[in-house]
Amino acid sequence: MGLLDTILELVGVNDKAGQELKGVLQWVEQQGGIHAIVNHLQAGEFSDIVKSWLGDENNMVISSDIVQKMFSTEAVQQLASNVGVNSEDAANLLASYLPQLVDKISSAGAIVKEADLASAISGFTR
Repeated sequence: MGLLDTILELVGVNDKAGQELKGVLQWVEQQGGIHAIVNHLQAGEFSDIVKSWLGDENNMVISSDIVQKMFSTEAVQQLASNVGVNSEDAANLLASYLPQLVDKISSAGAIVKEADLASAISGFTR
């Protein structure tokens, strides 16, 4: 059992949603980690969206269409392959989980808790 499996089991996320979350977390790592994703998005037209996720106010909601613009087709396909869904469903997963993940590991505009995956994923909703 890998680290992600252990963490998901500890926080009680071992159903379909847990497998989706595991796939998203693995995908984040494959993209270079959350810092790399945040830096990529802040450098482009999505900086205001990411700023809302990093801050302590409400997160801006994104759609699967925005996700398709944020990331390459190949990146979204990689998540789809990891989770066993189509590209549209993979984009929907990112639209759901990515804002929450960034929000849970950040405060006052900066990532502060990346290493604490267990607390970051507890309370995730889809």
